[in-house]
Amino acid sequence: MKRLYSRLKMDDDTQNVDMTPLIDMVFILLIFFIVTSVFAKDKGMDIERPSQQSAGKVAKENIMIALTEEGKLRADGRDISFNSLRSYVAKKITSKEQAVVIMADIDADVGDLADIMDECRLAGAKKISLATETE
Repeated sequence: MKRLYSRLKMDDDTQNVDMTPLIDMVFILLIFFIVTSVFAKDKGMDIERPSQQSAGKVAKENIMIALTEEGKLRADGRDISFNSLRSYVAKKITSKEQAVVIMADIDADVGDLADIMDECRLAGAKKISLATETE
């Protein structure tokens, strides 16, 4: 009996918890969350901008307006209409140095681009630029 008790006691002292399955599960969960995560994209439309050799950097405080090939306007991650463009730009302008940057698709209608520039000027924008890509 004493021998059996000593064997049981010895087995209790040598028992350890195996952490390998727990570590495996943590790594599997980590891989799952990395693979399924969604990364933030540029909040605009998918447009192909014209390229230019003298293109420069744009300040973040500028008002960004996107014009698609179909003639749709987008600003601040939401669609806007040509009718509300003037009031939108007038609300967003905080200083005379603030510029309006138009990101127009390379296949966008030039008449729509001219209308956007005209509405921005009527809203009080002094600086209006066209966004391009560097070559």
